[in-house]
Amino acid sequence: MGETYKNILVAVDGSDQSEKAFQEAVKIAKRNNAALHILYVIEEMGNYFGELTMSMGTMMEELRTREEEAMKERESKALELGLTQVFTYVMYGYPKTLIADFTESKEPIDLIVIGRTGLNGFERLMVGSTTSYVVNHTKANVLVVNNIV
Repeated sequence: MGETYKNILVAVDGSDQSEKAFQEAVKIAKRNNAALHILYVIEEMGNYFGELTMSMGTMMEELRTREEEAMKERESKALELGLTQVFTYVMYGYPKTLIADFTESKEPIDLIVIGRTGLNGFERLMVGSTTSYVVNHTKANVLVVNNIV
């Protein structure tokens, strides 16, 4: 039998790809009796916008509230599907590095499940995808979920 995973991280961003990754991560966590860690990263904007910064802060808080609710739904779904250890995180920062270097769990992450693409198409064109960065910079194994039909 292959490797047994104990702590699985799935990165979600609301895209169809990340929802497929979430579904796959739940299946793998169930087979391995592993803890599932679900991460959503709100990308921080620099303080370059003067007066606009205050309204952006309000928008960021609204996004955080919405995503925390979505995370509760994902947690409930994972528990309904038979998982017993589910942890959710909504964090501010740079998604690539927070996913690749995730250190919020007590035990090291041994598998990261991530969609092939996410919501940020512009970033893929300009500097490469989050997925590519994670694959090349993390110490954990990475499963890339491909949703091409």
